[in-house]
Amino acid sequence: MYGKAAALIATATWAYVVLVFGAATPVTVVWSAGLLALALVGIGFNVQHDGNHGTFSRRPFVNRLAGFTLDLMGASSYFWKDKHNHNHHVYTNIPHEDADINLGPMARLSGDHPWFWWHRYQHVYLWVLYTCVHLRYLYSDLQRLLLGKNDGLSAGYPKGADMAWLLGGKLFFFTVAFAIPLTRHGAGTVFGLYVLVSMTMGFIFSVVFQLAHTVDNVEHPAHGEQRPEWVVHQIATTANFATRSRLATLLLGGLNYQREHHLFPRIAHVHYPALSKIVQEVCAEHGVPCRENLTLLDALRSHYTFVRQMGVKPAAAATLAPAVEPAS
Repeated sequence: MYGKAAALIATATWAYVVLVFGAATPVTVVWSAGLLALALVGIGFNVQHDGNHGTFSRRPFVNRLAGFTLDLMGASSYFWKDKHNHNHHVYTNIPHEDADINLGPMARLSGDHPWFWWHRYQHVYLWVLYTCVHLRYLYSDLQRLLLGKNDGLSAGYPKGADMAWLLGGKLFFFTVAFAIPLTRHGAGTVFGLYVLVSMTMGFIFSVVFQLAHTVDNVEHPAHGEQRPEWVVHQIATTANFATRSRLATLLLGGLNYQREHHLFPRIAHVHYPALSKIVQEVCAEHGVPCRENLTLLDALRSHYTFVRQMGVKPAAAATLAPAVEPAS
């Protein structure tokens, strides 16, 4: 796990140096920018995620550093950790509680969410909006810092050391992402490449995280209808995917073993394949079904199907329209 983390950080650093200081042709720019985006995504899956769950190391400070890699990519680990570890992991797939399914008016991912006419097409346009997720995190952080926005956070406004870490991360990010490149390249090139790298990251992050919960073979309870036993609720609202692929497990930091991650969020991801066998045996013993999509393509198809189902106008909505009296 540590070797993988070191390799990803080294790759991201090398790709950044080539992109900013050495890229002289369009081909070099494209491959170095693409490699940078993929390496940063790998760090997100394999380093910051474990770090912010406290599973990267037995030492809290090492976990803090691992989690801080998210700040170096522009998004606050302080805010992310609160919304992900608390809102999502505790209230998985519960509308108005789970931040991962409350994406605003453009996405309807629960039967409790209001339906608008444009949701008929969300199975098409959401794939485009996924590219904006990383940019959205940057904007949301600024909203919370400058405007005091509290969008379901359980943690208070950052103070003391937490604020120092947060501001230090923002300073590093803006320096590396914009200040240094602007000394060597035009503003259009810098901002254009940044947006492309960010959109690539946002798309991959979004799709991978959606494939475990917003799929058609898990439960999507209405608000207040969650399972009374938390463990069973986690299993019922979570689906593993592509667990037979060692490459997927390696690259995704074990996030394809999402069931095991939700049951044991304080255990490092390298142990999920072994844990999954135990979980399946215990679930079979107690008659609790385990949901799984065998391949990545199956998971993508399942997500597409669910999003399309949620975009259909609910039958109840039709009854809300006022009846038209026949002409006399």
